[in-house]
Amino acid sequence: MAGLNFFHAVAQALEAGKLFHIDLNDQKPGRFDQDLRFGSESIKPLFYLVKLLEEGGYDGPRHFDAHAYRTEDPHGVWDFARGCMRTYLIRKSKARQFAEDREIQGLLAELRTNAAGLGSYSREDATSLKSEAIDRHALATRRLPYEQLDQLVVELLLGVR
Repeated sequence: MAGLNFFHAVAQALEAGKLFHIDLNDQKPGRFDQDLRFGSESIKPLFYLVKLLEEGGYDGPRHFDAHAYRTEDPHGVWDFARGCMRTYLIRKSKARQFAEDREIQGLLAELRTNAAGLGSYSREDATSLKSEAIDRHALATRRLPYEQLDQLVVELLLGVR
């Protein structure tokens, strides 16, 4: 559906063990049901989606629910199909590079420091988090290098890392 965060919906279904099938395509922001070639518009979000599927244990089918431009001939339709799969495999390779990049992993480790109770959801973690004394002033002064991390991801996706 337009405007909803597809990545979070997929993560929730995956974590609940209820992701049995996924349709992959691309959309222009603010529109819906365009079914564009996978990876043709949403470069970063689809990287994170592939990363989630590959690292999150999803072993179901990857179905490209998309269509070539209406102006394509039969040869162009096959180009389209190859493009969907090639883009998925490129994103899969980039996800592996992300996991192996020391600088990216260092920033992620820094961000995860003192993040008790903020991993996967469980009732026990929620109860534990509610009982913790949280110093909001200390949290507010903590460095959160999201801009640096985002720049490294952009460089990775553009092939300069």
